[in-house]
Amino acid sequence: MKVQITNRDVDNLNKFMLLYSKKARKQRLVSTYAIPFEFLLVGIIIDGLLKTAPIASISSVILGAAWLIFYPKFYRSMLRKHLASVKLAQNSNIEMEFIAGEDEISFSKGEPRASEKFAARSLNRIAAGGENFFLAFDRGFHIVLPKNAETNAAVQHLADLRGLQIEPVDMDVEI
Repeated sequence: MKVQITNRDVDNLNKFMLLYSKKARKQRLVSTYAIPFEFLLVGIIIDGLLKTAPIASISSVILGAAWLIFYPKFYRSMLRKHLASVKLAQNSNIEMEFIAGEDEISFSKGEPRASEKFAARSLNRIAAGGENFFLAFDRGFHIVLPKNAETNAAVQHLADLRGLQIEPVDMDVEI
């Protein structure tokens, strides 16, 4: 089936990848909570090795608390900058060929090359948000499809084939 990919679709894909992809969620959790824990751990180790009173532990607790307060604000500002830079990208209005078979999924401009073919078994997540479907594959690859009757049927067939639920995501969230 032929699908028309526009700037809005590309913007939605980038927003989805920055906010809802598994890799982005994991990175945000690690950056937000693991780093303050590391501050605390290093402070305790330094106090134990150097036999200094709890000076390093207290300062590491202060640094960890400051991180938990200020990092989320910094992270949101960083996301806003990434999304703004994406919107400055070139205009796109491309007609793509989307083929969803039993064993293979391809998404290309014409005859699919090897890099534009994906094994159907590597499809691990399907999300629907706003006016798009997002297909996520094992190695971090994503495909965006506009919502219409034809793509809805194809995506539903893929979800049934792989035993996946179509996850709703809120694309209107403000950062």
